[in-house]
Amino acid sequence: MAKKAKKLTKDELEAVRKAVQMANTLISQLGQIEIQKTNLVSQALTAQAQVAEEQKILEEKYGSVSVNLETGEITETVEE
Repeated sequence: MAKKAKKLTKDELEAVRKAVQMANTLISQLGQIEIQKTNLVSQALTAQAQVAEEQKILEEKYGSVSVNLETGEITETVEE
């Protein structure tokens, strides 16, 4: 005679399903955030490279200067 399989109650099963669904949702959201983070890091590196390139162009044209980003005024940088 085969033993009858034990079962969770409907409430227990629903509670477990909700917990698993919540965990899966959060894990998925974390993955999406990591992808966004990777994209933002890449964009930040690209922006930093662009700033360095612009600085190089200005240094070739004006020499070693400091630029006021609000007014565009440049002042020579004194090298010690």
